[in-house]
Amino acid sequence: MFANSLMNRHNLVDSRNLLLLALLLGCYFKADSASSQEPKRNLTDQWVEQAAKPLIKERKVDGMSIGYLQGKHYGVVHLGAANRSKKKATNTTIYEVGSISKVFTGLLLADAVVRGEIDLQAAAATANAAGVQFPAYEGTPITWTNLATHRSGLPRLPNNFSAFNLQNPYQKYDSRLAAAYLENFELRRKPGESYEYSNFGASVLGYLVAENANSTYEQLLRDRIAKPLKMTDCTTKLSSEQKKRLATPHSRFSGVTPAWHFADLPGAGGVRASIRDMMRFARAQLQPPKGEIGEAIELAWKRHAVGDESGPALGLGWHIMGDGQTRWHNGQTGGSHASLFVNRQTKSAVVILCNTAAGNQIDELAMQMMRKAAGEKVELATAEQASGKAALKTAPFQAIRWQDEQPEVKVKGRWYKLVKLDHLTTEKILAFSRQTYNSKWQKRFEEDLVELLQAMGHAPNRRVTLEVQPLDSAETKTLKRIPMTKANRESIRNAAMDQAKDKPAKEKVDDEKLAADPQHRRRLEGRYQLNPNFIFTIRDRDGRMMVAITNQATQEVFPDSPTRWSYKGIEATLEFELPKQGQATGLILHQNGLKQKARRLR
Repeated sequence: MFANSLMNRHNLVDSRNLLLLALLLGCYFKADSASSQEPKRNLTDQWVEQAAKPLIKERKVDGMSIGYLQGKHYGVVHLGAANRSKKKATNTTIYEVGSISKVFTGLLLADAVVRGEIDLQAAAATANAAGVQFPAYEGTPITWTNLATHRSGLPRLPNNFSAFNLQNPYQKYDSRLAAAYLENFELRRKPGESYEYSNFGASVLGYLVAENANSTYEQLLRDRIAKPLKMTDCTTKLSSEQKKRLATPHSRFSGVTPAWHFADLPGAGGVRASIRDMMRFARAQLQPPKGEIGEAIELAWKRHAVGDESGPALGLGWHIMGDGQTRWHNGQTGGSHASLFVNRQTKSAVVILCNTAAGNQIDELAMQMMRKAAGEKVELATAEQASGKAALKTAPFQAIRWQDEQPEVKVKGRWYKLVKLDHLTTEKILAFSRQTYNSKWQKRFEEDLVELLQAMGHAPNRRVTLEVQPLDSAETKTLKRIPMTKANRESIRNAAMDQAKDKPAKEKVDDEKLAADPQHRRRLEGRYQLNPNFIFTIRDRDGRMMVAITNQATQEVFPDSPTRWSYKGIEATLEFELPKQGQATGLILHQNGLKQKARRLR
């Protein structure tokens, strides 16, 4: 059995967390002009470089190539080091794209359908050298569509997957081992019933599509995608010359690690490509060419699985965001990370190829670029902030006290209600702190304010602007150039430590007991409608409070109090409206400083 910790490390990538992150951060990429018009040029090389450089300067990644398309405009930016000689990447530097390989596999399936070789709704069965055959569930077979949309019922990885080499885990797992596993595997549910992200399913899908065409995955990829789209370096097997252009993989900054290799099952994560290739691929998704490849792109682009409580809507290989327009996938190997986003409504696409396994930081940069392309205001760090000069252990307040969970701050010897710090409202800062730090949200605001603000994307300068309201007045006033000092922060910290010594723990213990009580949690269960296309489904599953959102994956929330439950690492809290008896009547979504009420559906 493949150990859980190792599975997490080598699972290519599970995209569900990013889906919810995108949803709750409001990343619906809406065009700022009519779709028939040429969009305004919002992305530039200079803007992209400013947005991405902190990842290099802060030693998060070694190197990356970033491409963007916006209507007729496009650009490519290379940052950092591509290899051990510290040279910058070029347009032909080759990267591992990880799970973006599933998009290519989905397109190969679509191409086979266009050619009349495969029926999407038929059982996924074909003569093959390894003897791979899928089980059925009470007479219901696994279809080709089930495989391409992660609704086959197959697991993420099979239990006969053994990583002989922890740094290259997939190199010995082949089609014969897959066939042996499937021979004794029993489905636990009907295919198509629910979403379960499966690297195994995508790997076998790619193998069977190739076998059905009497080919190999590599040959089919080259003949049916790479050649028609002029992707000269899109491959699963590098030539000697191409190996010299492969970006050196890193498991962490400066931590060189081997590239991954796949046996005869590369369909889930074995594709490599250059930024030039991926830009051509992205352009083809925005403007499909004529012929079979164009028809296949259109077929793969269509929605083939409706989003539900178990997971998101999907095309063939594509994840579809909650806006219904954005297709995307990301991918991570042991030493690389890649992101691909395409939106036909905004006529924009973003590709990021990175030679460091940097996780969500690359995906967040890609979403930031998509928001910018759509015309949204995206704030970037100033030169001083990006250089890291802002001190972490400082504060602009001499003291802080709380009234009904709202801070009153002491500045220049006088107490005020805090309205804004620079451009950020107090409500937005507190909401982010609650969502990110849960029970420690007040402590973070008091003692780690700069770190909190930086996590929000705003690193304050050494002097800040405060908008405040005197306690004896309804009018607000602006205090400019208030210094951030270590002395202020230490004063606040010492006061908090003194208060903690005398604070009774009974109230907190009572809250924790109530939140853990199954009867209390059942009162919160139900469906809550924010709007016709946005419904929360709350369920208590074996002591875990799970929340599903329309067209999105299910996520767990954690109690801050019996009525307030927060996501971890995401700026969103659910506050339940709970009467003295009976079920909750509604909930309030606290997000980005806003409050949105969802009514309970009967």
